[in-house]
Amino acid sequence: MNQLKAQFLVFWAAREPRERTFLVTLVVLVVLALVSQTLWSTYQARTRLRKQIPELAHQVEDLQRKANELQQIKSQPPAALPADGNALLATATAAANSVRLPEVVSQMKLEGPRRMRVRGALPFDRWLDWTAALQRDGQIRLVSCRIDTGVGPGTAMIDALFALPEPG
Repeated sequence: MNQLKAQFLVFWAAREPRERTFLVTLVVLVVLALVSQTLWSTYQARTRLRKQIPELAHQVEDLQRKANELQQIKSQPPAALPADGNALLATATAAANSVRLPEVVSQMKLEGPRRMRVRGALPFDRWLDWTAALQRDGQIRLVSCRIDTGVGPGTAMIDALFALPEPG
């Protein structure tokens, strides 16, 4: 450190007074520029954070609300699952009636004790509602599905296989 200080003093002594003034002025300007940049960056960051804080607070409230809803859903007793094919058909029929899709009832056929197949032309939007109701309310899952265009507008040829979840 002393060696650097000695080299600087030798360097400084070798400069003309006019050159020394120029170097001091240059150092002062560089320091002022760095201080100004630091202050400006701090101001911009503070402004950006002031805008983000309300948004982040809203997100926290939303996440807390969703967490509370999830806890309520978890605390509810699980819905009774259909135990066999007859209960599966009964659950599917009730869901079809709730979404105004009675024509699907005649197209449901059991394929084993825990599976049901639906084949036929159905109104596509109500079929989607029915499928969502089966999965949401009856916990009956869609295993496979093939959808082709139907004969009329808004209808679709549907071949879908539904199944009950495996016990245990």
